[in-house]
Formats: sequence, C-alpha cells, structure tokens
Amino acid sequence: MELVERFHVSVNQVAQLTSYSLLVIAGCAYPYSVLSRKYGKRGPFLFALAVLVAADAWAGLASSYHSMLGARMLSGVGQSMFEALSLGIIPDLFFVHERGKRVALFLFVSQSGVTLGQPIATKITTRFGLKWCFAGLAISEAIMFIATFFFFFECTFMRDQNNQSTHPEDETSMDMITTSKQVMADVAQDIHVEDIEQRVSITGPPRTYIQKLHIYNGVFTDSSVFGLGWRSICLSFHPTIFLVAIAALPLSWPVGISFILSPIMHSEPYNFSTNGVANMFIAAWLGTVGAFAIGATVDWFVKFLARRNGDIYEPEFRLWYMIPGWAFFFAGWLGFGFALEAMSSWVALAFCFALIYTGACVTNISLVSYLLDAHEEYAVESQVILFAFKNLFAFGMGFFFVDWYYSSGPRVLFGVVGGVVTGITLLIVPLYIGGKLLRVFWTKHWFLNLQ
Repeated sequence: MELVERFHVSVNQVAQLTSYSLLVIAGCAYPYSVLSRKYGKRGPFLFALAVLVAADAWAGLASSYHSMLGARMLSGVGQSMFEALSLGIIPDLFFVHERGKRVALFLFVSQSGVTLGQPIATKITTRFGLKWCFAGLAISEAIMFIATFFFFFECTFMRDQNNQSTHPEDETSMDMITTSKQVMADVAQDIHVEDIEQRVSITGPPRTYIQKLHIYNGVFTDSSVFGLGWRSICLSFHPTIFLVAIAALPLSWPVGISFILSPIMHSEPYNFSTNGVANMFIAAWLGTVGAFAIGATVDWFVKFLARRNGDIYEPEFRLWYMIPGWAFFFAGWLGFGFALEAMSSWVALAFCFALIYTGACVTNISLVSYLLDAHEEYAVESQVILFAFKNLFAFGMGFFFVDWYYSSGPRVLFGVVGGVVTGITLLIVPLYIGGKLLRVFWTKHWFLNLQ
C-alpha cells in the first residue's frame, strides 16, 4: 500500500512491478542456460550477482513508478540465474540417491527468501524508509558477490570418457558402458549410465586455489551458442518436460495471493497494519519448513521402493510425492478461498496459507527431482524450462488475478483454480504408468535429434 500512495498508482500497477520482473526472469533463463553449458556456471553467477547489486541500488534511488519498474526488471536479469540454474548444479555434484534432499533444501531456501523477505523488508521500510530496504538488499548482495567469488568454484566439468576411473575399484570399460546403455534401454531399467560416467576422471591435474578463482574456465562443449539456444527452445516442447512444467505451476499460484493479500488484510474485518500484513508470510514460511521436512524423506522413500522393486530404481518413484503435495495444496487453496468468503479469523487464513506453500513446494520437490533423474542429459535445460514456465505464468497473473478476485469473489476463484490444479495433477498418473516406456523411446529416438 505504501507504493500505491508513494507513486499514486493502482494496486494492479504495483502487482505489475513483480510481474514484469518475473517476465524478465523467465526470458533471461534461456540465455543463462546457453552460457552455463558453454562456459560453465561460475561466471554467469558472478555476473548475475553484480547485476542484482546495481538493480537494487537503482531501486533505492528510484523517484518515480517507471524508474522503479526499470530497476525491478533489471533485478530480474540477476535473479534469473539463481532461480533457473541453481538446481542444475545438483547433478554436477551428487549421485541419484543424494539428490532429493538437496532439491528439497534448495526449494526451502529459495522460498524462505520469498516468504521471510516480506516481513523483513516491511519492517526495514517502516522504520528506515523504502530507500534503505533496497539499499540493504544491495549491501547483502555485494557481500554475497565477495563470498561467491572466493568460495564458489566452477562445478561444470569436461569429463574424459577415455581415461580410467578415479575410483580404483571401477574397472568398467567404455565398451561395457556403451553395451550397458543398450541393455538398459532394451529392458527399461532406469539406472542411469550417466551416473556411471560421472565417475570417470576429469582431465588435467588438480587446480590450485588461485586457478579456481578464474572467472573464465574455458569452453565446456563444442556446440555453438546458437545451437545450444535452439536446443533449449526445442526442449520446452519435449512431452515429458512440458507436462512436468505445467504440473509444477502450483508454485506460481501463491504469487496471486500476494497480489490481493494487502488490500484484503488492510480492510474490514481484519484492519491489519502494514507490518501485520507482512507477518502473514511467516505462516507461508512455516509451510516451506513443513515441505522441507517432507521432502527430506524423498531419497529414503525411493530407496525403499527400489528394494521392493528387485533393487531396480526408477525415477517414477519420486512422483509418489505428488499425492501429499496435491493434498496440502488443494486443502489450503480451497480453505483460503472459503475462509475469505466467510470472513473467517486471520488464524484460519494463515493456516491455509501455510498449507498452500507446503503443497506447492512438495509438488515441486517431486517433479524437479523426477526430471533430474529421468532426463539427466537435459538437467540444465529442464530446470530452466520449469522456472521459465513458472515465472511466465506468474507474470500473466499480474494482469488478471486481482480483477478476477474482485469480479468473481474468493469462493469462485479459489474453487476454479483448485479444480484446474487437480486436473493437471491427474495427468501425472499416465506419466507414472508409462514413464519407463517413454524413456526407452527417447533413448532410442532422441527428441528432435537433441543429444
């Protein structure tokens, strides 16, 4: 509401400050995908942090709505790298049985920034003004830049498949690996050969600490920049990736609540202060804590299912977590709408808000970890596509969600969305049943010859 009064604009225009930032995040994800595959991830991360420092310094000095809009859009350029590519680091560093809890941890930290950022930023703004809210961000990002420069090293590697394994006990020849690829494709057993290949040695002697600080670490693929860009665009329509990206949209819907929460809680019967409205996001953060607790059990659960499946692991095991994810989201989303309609206590709204975030995060833990295992060869692109879809949809919500709420009322809006999410979630059932056959097909017939 402070932005409404300061810049003399509507609630919808304030919502679009977030919307346009999300649009830029989605658009920049694809170029970052190309850069990270071609030149590694260290350089793009440092560049993104430098952009964030500049964008938030600009926002702190903005004196008009359009200046603030420009600063928020520039901020999206920096945010995009962290949203879209952070998960792509997980397959670089961890084996299949170690990834689920790391995905859960990333989503917990990411959404903690979204939810806890609201009350923290509001308290800073209330006490010191909007300028220092963004100045504080710029300072913290500058500290992150320094820490990243000295402690985050390149995690993309050129692996020489002709060298011997770094593990002495590994005597698997490349002929055996090639043969096992064909065997696994024929019998549809999904123990990824890439996980075996990741244990093959990295070329060259160990680098010194000073060498690890280099921003440019060479080229990691012979593919052209244009070829990699075309690859990312094409993979947006890969049937499995596209379906999972659509199913992962529950993480976008809470953005709509953030658009309407302030005017709702400022009015009767709640009459919340600005700090009171921001504190509602503490409930959302508690929901992410619950999601992390549930998501931390994913690796244990899939290992249990693998043992029950004759010690054969299948990525579809991770899709079982869609069930609790949908249940929490549906209960929280529908409950929030009906509680608003009945003007229930703020406690009921906070409880439902927590359930929404729990369900949305658990759903994404399930889907992200599934894609990382099922299509590890597309790990970078698939995560870019998931977050691009999420942010593009959230961008669109800035143009219709507020008006839809006021024209249809909370019961209709939240009921329709709950039904749509349920229908999309049910599409995962055929993916679970036929996912193994689909992967066999894509092993023998690469999607648009993209290998």
